[in-house]
Amino acid sequence: MNEQADRERFEELKAERAIFGLSEPELAELMQLSNQLPHEDLDDFDRVAATVEQVLSEPIKEPIPARLRQTLRTQAKGFLGEHTESPDSADNPPTTVSLPPQPPTDRAGKRRAWLPWLVSAACLAFALFIWYDGRSPDLTPSQMRSELLASATDIVQVDWSPGPTPIEGASGDVVWSHKRQQGYMRFRKLPINQPSKEQYQLWIFAKSQDEATPIDGGVFDVDSENEVIIPIDAKLRADDVYLFAVTIEKPGGIVVSSRERLPLLAKVD
Repeated sequence: MNEQADRERFEELKAERAIFGLSEPELAELMQLSNQLPHEDLDDFDRVAATVEQVLSEPIKEPIPARLRQTLRTQAKGFLGEHTESPDSADNPPTTVSLPPQPPTDRAGKRRAWLPWLVSAACLAFALFIWYDGRSPDLTPSQMRSELLASATDIVQVDWSPGPTPIEGASGDVVWSHKRQQGYMRFRKLPINQPSKEQYQLWIFAKSQDEATPIDGGVFDVDSENEVIIPIDAKLRADDVYLFAVTIEKPGGIVVSSRERLPLLAKVD
């Protein structure tokens, strides 16, 4: 076979392995083609099948968005249109949809006949998974912080210390993952602010950024003097962070801070 035919056969065998399983001769053929096509992914169909199985085993507790539902419906109609035959023309829309031909009775022929249908179904199910898995979980900032601490392997955690204009009793810490560019601030006894008058703003000092213009880490409010956890909202990528600072600014924050009111610092060792 030529290279194009090899690739098509390789894709067919991968899909069959993920959906039906392969006989020993077919598996040997798949391995041979994998060696001949080293840049091709051998396990992509298996990963899709495993993912589809996982998501279909979990109940979906909220309705599918209308836009996604329409997209899936359109794709399904398009696929059915490619695999059905009808004598009707565009001027005479079909009133019925013909069924696919009866699959052959032999095992290999039956698999080939139904394979496109099952692969298409898997792709549609996988699209559902992308929506299902991509939804924002209803986690509190505290839970998201705990999840980051448990899963990230490069966590930096530093305590707040008094800045040039300290606030008595204010404490807490910062956690930050460089790889994920994600982090959280935790405060205790930081005074509640009135957003219409002033807001807190985080600044991230990184070796990738001039010290005169640190990275804006987001404007935030404090609504309790008990423990408050705020997600960091870095406006730029922060490489080699060495200092976090909190200032008090006008509502909406500022591009370059005068640093006149700088109550908290967290230095990374």
